[in-house]
Amino acid sequence: MALQTTLATRFWLKAVIMTVVCFVLGIWGIWDYTVAIPQAQTGAERGTILRDIIQPAMDTALGSNERTEAIVLLRVNSEGDSGENSEWRSSVDVFIQALELQGLDNEDAVGFKPLFQEKLKKYGDIVAPGKFDRPVQWLFILCLPFGFYYFWSYSKMRKRAATYLLDDVGTLTTPEGSWSSKEIKDVDMSRWISKTGKARTTWTAKVIVEDHKPILLDDYIYSDMHLIIGSLAHRFYPEEWTPLAKRVKKDVVTIEELPENAKTSEEM
Repeated sequence: MALQTTLATRFWLKAVIMTVVCFVLGIWGIWDYTVAIPQAQTGAERGTILRDIIQPAMDTALGSNERTEAIVLLRVNSEGDSGENSEWRSSVDVFIQALELQGLDNEDAVGFKPLFQEKLKKYGDIVAPGKFDRPVQWLFILCLPFGFYYFWSYSKMRKRAATYLLDDVGTLTTPEGSWSSKEIKDVDMSRWISKTGKARTTWTAKVIVEDHKPILLDDYIYSDMHLIIGSLAHRFYPEEWTPLAKRVKKDVVTIEELPENAKTSEEM
């Protein structure tokens, strides 16, 4: 029966999670940088105008410098506003009319007061973005390339996983090439399930083939690689390794289990 590997769950799950996380953080950073922060900046500026400019100006006499400055500032602030800002522009027109034609206590200002309070409630508590808010978003935006990297890594390793194959006649196929049973000279099991050294390497073995450097077989990345490793190890070292790449358990004979004649010779 031919033995073929697939991409290990531990590897592809990590790659998929990292891809999603990097894309989410990157898109979040772009949204904050281009939409959320500018909106907060605009809202904070409008709140400042309402609270610190218009309200004090309305308490001054008609034609005062405070009113004139407030009118100019409102017109400058509303320039270029369109679309979703049309509501703000219409409010600005009411505020300008109130500053030009009436006082806050005038009966004609009754339409100004509720509108002013509504806008002050909407914009008054908005905090202006800090000077580090935009630079910080670049850290999130820079996650996007890593998202593409993890996606590329997942695609690449998935294709490699489908390449590893040990067929029924003993031919081994890997991304590095294909070797017949005769061309496979040995398998290095020195690191496989070893209790010493780097733990990560205990998932690996190396196949010694003709005219090529040793081929690394990694069971951490590729699921069912242990079956290929075990098949080769059992072929070369049947007394040490099983086809499942497990060490052969050797029976330990105690003195009580020895034949009578063996016990006598041992005692002598």
